[in-house]
Amino acid sequence: MELAIDMFNEKGATNVSTVQLSHEMNISPGNLYYYFDNKEHLIRTIWLEMLTPKIEELFNQADLETSEEGLMDFFLQLSRITYDYRFFYLELSAMLVNDPELRRLYREQADKLMQRIDKIMQAWTENGIMDPIEPVAKKMLIQNCWTLSQTSITYVTILAYSASAQEACDNIIQHLYALIRPYFSDKSHAKLQQLFAENNLDFHKYAQ
Repeated sequence: MELAIDMFNEKGATNVSTVQLSHEMNISPGNLYYYFDNKEHLIRTIWLEMLTPKIEELFNQADLETSEEGLMDFFLQLSRITYDYRFFYLELSAMLVNDPELRRLYREQADKLMQRIDKIMQAWTENGIMDPIEPVAKKMLIQNCWTLSQTSITYVTILAYSASAQEACDNIIQHLYALIRPYFSDKSHAKLQQLFAENNLDFHKYAQ
């Protein structure tokens, strides 16, 4: 799975076959098929056993609800996970079409995590981090946060294709924060700007 991730990230999952993978591992295709029925099964297993646990752990960190430091740590980790598994997000639509089971599981996770985002935003409001939002606007904001988290790496790859890993992660963070910034209290925004500076992140860099 680790080799597949490296090859998928470098060449694109659609451009890497199970034959190529088995060749890189110096095993026969038959040996690979002993563990995975096909490439879709391999990708689904990577998503279930490697990517999903990281995402769920990240979204359930306790300090994410209570402090700007927790949110900053969330941004840093989420951007890195997205970059490390960028093949999945770059070819997400094709993968979901090719594997109905993955599509079902992905939709279940999306619903679950958007419910989690709702609870996080409620906690932010209670803790003075976020200003109150009327229900319809909040629902749309949650959906937009989810959509951006799934597609931000596509923007980085297409329009900033020469970006380094660090630049790509920084870009993802900037865009995610720009989306939710208008809903944050002035006090929290000032604190987050301080945290951006401490992490060598220029909030205005990717808006130029």
